[in-house]
Amino acid sequence: MTFNKLVGFLEILKTSIKIMSKNGKLVLMVTLIYLIISSLFVFFNISTLKPIIFDFATKVIELPYLDSQGPFFYQVLSSIQKDVKTLVGVELAFILAFIVTSIFVQAAIILLTGISYKDKKIFLKDLITRVLQVLTRLFITSFHVTLLKVGFLIFGSMLLIFPTVMISMHKIVLEMTIWVLAILVACLFLYFSVVWDLSLVVSVLEECSGIEALGKAERLVKGKKLEGFLVFLLLNLLSFVLFQVLAKMNVVKQSELTQAFLELFQTSCICLLGIFGFQAYTVLYLECKKNRGEEIEMQGSVEYSRISGIPLDEDLP
Repeated sequence: MTFNKLVGFLEILKTSIKIMSKNGKLVLMVTLIYLIISSLFVFFNISTLKPIIFDFATKVIELPYLDSQGPFFYQVLSSIQKDVKTLVGVELAFILAFIVTSIFVQAAIILLTGISYKDKKIFLKDLITRVLQVLTRLFITSFHVTLLKVGFLIFGSMLLIFPTVMISMHKIVLEMTIWVLAILVACLFLYFSVVWDLSLVVSVLEECSGIEALGKAERLVKGKKLEGFLVFLLLNLLSFVLFQVLAKMNVVKQSELTQAFLELFQTSCICLLGIFGFQAYTVLYLECKKNRGEEIEMQGSVEYSRISGIPLDEDLP
């Protein structure tokens, strides 16, 4: 049984890689747009926030040495408050723009993968139309998934803090307990994430969202949850290795240009892993539908042909 699960996991990865060639131009276009926009977000975020943070830190350090009754103290304090508002406003704008872009790309990749899985073609105009149709459903489901993930992380943090506060034990025993709990929390998070992330695919390819999409994903993935877990585990391990390598490179003092390049490289790798992850989860969804004997239906027509200036047989003289 375990061997069959491993074969199924490898088959999902193989299909996800193979499927990239179908509708390849659109997949490449969406990927490049995502990489360019993400890189611009990182660049402008750093270039915009760095001066604000430096100015804020300088004033905070200076404030304790000023006369609390003097007029200059209140000027600096007022300036700090303005910096905080600007910092929060700019950061929220970047986050909101990045979320909108990410949701658009997720919808496009899921649709392209589903269409390619059925060996069909779609054109850019039709893809954009269909993406706009599913954005609301995907946003609603993403909101529910985010709440579940945040809630689980809060629960996991409390579970890890509990031994250090409530239990008195030897230092080594305490460290081992925390490590065991941390691994358990991480595995549970990855396990539940299979359903959470699959619900995003469901909300794009089916006319449902939110709790309904989560329920359908839970029922659909029964029997193949281990394969989904292995996909999620692989992507997170690759991300972890990437962060560790780049963290070690950042330990060595680098020029600002090199640091910017490393951050852009890291952002690009994360984006590519995210795109591949949604391709893999779309393939998992389609495989689950096939194994359960359910017909794979794509909303709307996905195969089009453009005939321009070619008369039909009955119109020929």
